[in-house]
Amino acid sequence: MGKGELTLEEQFLKEGDHSANFPPVDVHDAVIEAIGLSKVRLAADPLTRLHDGDTPLIMQRTETLTGAKHRRKKILRIPVRSWAVALILIVLLGGGYSLYTIGPGQAAKFHYEVLPYEPLLATEEGGTIDLLKTPLTPGPQMPQRQVSKEEELLNIKYAEGFKAVEKLLLPGEFASFVLRQEGGGEQYRTGVISPTMIFTDYSSYLTKAEKYTAPSLKQPDYMPEGYAFEEAWIQPVFKNIEEKELLALTGGIKLEGGFRVTWRQEPLKNVNFDYATLVYKKGESQVRINARHIKGKTGTVETLMWTKTTRVENIDINGKQLIYLEPAKNDDFKTGYKYRLVWSDPEQEMIYDLTANPENTVLTKDEAVRIAGAMMN
Repeated sequence: MGKGELTLEEQFLKEGDHSANFPPVDVHDAVIEAIGLSKVRLAADPLTRLHDGDTPLIMQRTETLTGAKHRRKKILRIPVRSWAVALILIVLLGGGYSLYTIGPGQAAKFHYEVLPYEPLLATEEGGTIDLLKTPLTPGPQMPQRQVSKEEELLNIKYAEGFKAVEKLLLPGEFASFVLRQEGGGEQYRTGVISPTMIFTDYSSYLTKAEKYTAPSLKQPDYMPEGYAFEEAWIQPVFKNIEEKELLALTGGIKLEGGFRVTWRQEPLKNVNFDYATLVYKKGESQVRINARHIKGKTGTVETLMWTKTTRVENIDINGKQLIYLEPAKNDDFKTGYKYRLVWSDPEQEMIYDLTANPENTVLTKDEAVRIAGAMMN
């Protein structure tokens, strides 16, 4: 039948059957017969190149060279719209699989390989990124504890003291404080003021990251259409604060009701700047790329929370691996993300993760993996 006699859909399928110059899927005759595909047309002719505008998704199972020498194989050509059959074959044959994605008009291929989960090496000393030993499960609803009038009053005064000290600080200054009731016994409450630094300009973020030796996240080379840089964050975190020193402070700010807040400005040496974030948005869909300095060198340096229905796998991108987590849509336990991808740079002692918000996100898994790949390379 000539091309002119085909419908537009038939032409698409015919062209899609030769959808790019990629290696085909290798399967064994026994498996083909077992799943009822023995009558599928087999061919060994070379595949034609991708036509402009096509966006194929091709899955390829990799088989060892030794096994290939000892078994006769045939080559099954899988049309673009028959990707479900390929998934069945992957499950039956076992092992990982590779994905190739090409956007319209793009000549370069983006390739990644999906592998079974295993912990990732995070430090040169052997520290790892690993799952929590047991999955999270929804617990029984805990009864709300009754707050006494004294606690309620202390909470109100704590907020007042926090705001009073915060007003005295200049941008980039940090403080610790203690709230006490004069003549009220030993009851007190300590706190710190370390506001998140938020930058709507990427270059301003880089300048501050250099000043405070915070993680300097590069902007990814790839971002799906419609997503734009929204803001960057640097999160200061206090080192250990000696309560005895705070309790020894005098003076401070007098509050109504017989309360007083004493405080001191903390030097930069008492503050860590180990966390940084880039935020990209497309409407309500948000992507956050986070980085933090690794403190521990051995053992589990990053613990990942998961549930029994969370999809967990390793993904290899050009020889570098990340851990991919995707909660089930009907999961009763809300993890706070639709996708989470975590990887490390042992030489730089850094851990990175990419998260997509669970609500209103239009980001696909392939796009999330590709963004991470752009950050890793």
